[in-house]
Amino acid sequence: MVLAGCGGGADSLTGTSWTLVSLGPEGFPEPAIFGSQVTVEFSESGGAIDGSGGCNSYSGEYATAGDVFKIRELMFTERACLEPEGVLEQEARYFEILASSRSYAVDGPRLTLSAPEDQVLIFRREGR
Repeated sequence: MVLAGCGGGADSLTGTSWTLVSLGPEGFPEPAIFGSQVTVEFSESGGAIDGSGGCNSYSGEYATAGDVFKIRELMFTERACLEPEGVLEQEARYFEILASSRSYAVDGPRLTLSAPEDQVLIFRREGR
């Protein structure tokens, strides 16, 4: 299978910015912790992502083909944040689901990344 996205391929994610709304089991995701700012930005040229996990910043590469989504080389800083309470645990779950995501769907202002074991990340689009 050939995945577009790396090396400048265009997709519906290119040049968009999103803020996490909820994460966890599909059908029963938990809201993001109040006061945490978890984001993902897809580069204008395609293939690269960066953002905040709520405490640490991260970057990496992504690829798409149809609704297939794959993260490559996810890297993040290793700061320890104490507030808001639970932010590091949420961030660890976020990075785990993000790194294992295998499909995506954009529905207007909503992006859903889906991972094995029915885990999802649900985002809202930020203005751009």
